[in-house]
Amino acid sequence: MRKLTTITYLLFLTFCTFGQVDSTWNVLILEKGSKIEVKPDMAALSKTGFYLYKNCVYEIDLKNKKHIGGRLIEIKYDTLFFTNFFNSNVAYSANTKLDTFAVYYKDLDKLNIISDRSMGWYTKYSFDNCDFIFKKDTTNYFFQSDWVVIYNNDPMKYELVAHMTAQGINTLFEESGRTYYFYGTGMTKPDRSKMDDTYDKKNIFLFTPCKVEEINGIALGLHAKNIKNQLFNERDSLIIRGLNLEINPFTIFSLMNPRLNGPYPDSINIYNKNIKKDWQVKIHGINVSLVTTINEMRIRGFNLTGLITVVYEIHGVTISGINNFSYVLNGVSIAGLRNRATFATGIQMGLFNKSNDLRGFQFGLWNINGRRSLPLINWQFKQKRKK
Repeated sequence: MRKLTTITYLLFLTFCTFGQVDSTWNVLILEKGSKIEVKPDMAALSKTGFYLYKNCVYEIDLKNKKHIGGRLIEIKYDTLFFTNFFNSNVAYSANTKLDTFAVYYKDLDKLNIISDRSMGWYTKYSFDNCDFIFKKDTTNYFFQSDWVVIYNNDPMKYELVAHMTAQGINTLFEESGRTYYFYGTGMTKPDRSKMDDTYDKKNIFLFTPCKVEEINGIALGLHAKNIKNQLFNERDSLIIRGLNLEINPFTIFSLMNPRLNGPYPDSINIYNKNIKKDWQVKIHGINVSLVTTINEMRIRGFNLTGLITVVYEIHGVTISGINNFSYVLNGVSIAGLRNRATFATGIQMGLFNKSNDLRGFQFGLWNINGRRSLPLINWQFKQKRKK
């Protein structure tokens, strides 16, 4: 049983109705050293206490490096029960089955709260400085699903489910195995039979974003991306063989809210199993971005970025003014401030360097790898043995 301080416990009791009959378990999360405050919205993130609501989608990193991206469906004393996906259709799209699993509250590491949907930026809230207050009472903190007709050309009703974001509780729905944010009814559903499934190439030169799958030569524009079937909420891939030069129109947002890591848990096993196949852009040659390179991208060759690079894989040399991040690095990574790679083979050079699994050297003010942490120079050539 978790030991709570007498003060925290008494504070919690003052907001519970005296003489309630036990009915259901709830859990209140309170930052240590803070006093409980009863607010109109007890589902939103707050240092002064917020409840985890059943039938709400949460994105949580566990201390074993696993990731939760499903609904909270039940709470027992010291244990939370989640689904692994939004529903069975989303699970099927991921080539697996919908399942339920139990998580001991001390195994929760960080709460991921999306702050910018267009850029995919998340704020991470650590549970290490929190008390989990489990209480059984007649109040059931639960979000009821709604079923509504969203599209004016489709009579089907879609389930609307709550989702925790930085802006509060928003709503998700599922269509064709993917989840989308709900913006209201009356939309027109795209006719997927009109999707363009051709594979198009362009040689010598092309502006980006574009509507081809392959560019052989020079790609120049705002952002390297294939938008051929964007109307149908589909992500098309793009391969650039040669030189990619981009301005990146989202640079101002990256300066206000710099994303120095990838959006997924820092685990090579999770990357290989769930992320690796979900690439959007491959560059074989040279990539140059004035300010940021942030994409589901694999680079083979040379990357030069003014400030921040956050990509899936780098095979070659990457240089950034502030930060380099990749799940896989094979080569040399140089950054003005920080280098980070989940799995790295080669050399990291920056003020701060980190790799969970390194095969090579690190040079910087402080260097961390799977074996040790050292100033100035560090190295690792064999995987640390698991005890």
